[in-house]
Amino acid sequence: MKLLLNIAIIFVLVGLAFAARPFSTDDAGTVSPGAYELELGYDLWSEIGNLGLGFKHGLTDKMDIGIGFGFNIVTEPKNSFTPSELCLKYVILPDFLATSFTAEIGGSSYALNCILTRCLGPVEFDANLGYLTGDSSITYSGAVIYSFGNLALGGEVLGEKETQNFLVGGRWTIKEGLMLDAGFTGDFDFEEKIATFGIHYEL
Repeated sequence: MKLLLNIAIIFVLVGLAFAARPFSTDDAGTVSPGAYELELGYDLWSEIGNLGLGFKHGLTDKMDIGIGFGFNIVTEPKNSFTPSELCLKYVILPDFLATSFTAEIGGSSYALNCILTRCLGPVEFDANLGYLTGDSSITYSGAVIYSFGNLALGGEVLGEKETQNFLVGGRWTIKEGLMLDAGFTGDFDFEEKIATFGIHYEL
């Protein structure tokens, strides 16, 4: 279980709750100027129970800012907050190329991430390449998401130099600005597993 938790921590720092749930691979879009997005998620399995909250605000046409934190309900140490993190994302080429900077508030670790997005009809391709300080890790991820009607289903692969995992999941748009999501993530040996559920709200 420690292996999957370690890689989950890596991508929480790189993508936090700033990628569109349930996926950790970010896309090249930003929140509209003056608008807000709120995401609430819960990760669970036999010895895992984490609540995560992410909040984003659009600053300009090309930049947004986000803050996020988690709370351990079941995961040790129980009833404790995880470090809060701050993220800035800037669009270089609209709907294609962006970059983000994520830092732990009060900590010394930070992450730089390059984000590519390409849409072909109902299919969206996202790719991330990042650098995480501390252990000097290169991180990468890729996602393919297919949208039809009010549903979007997809999968992604995430990794760094020693560990890799996958996620399959989807989102259901209840109405404009309100979505429910669910996903399942694990390593490729199926020894470590985590289920995730969440809600996305725009205001």
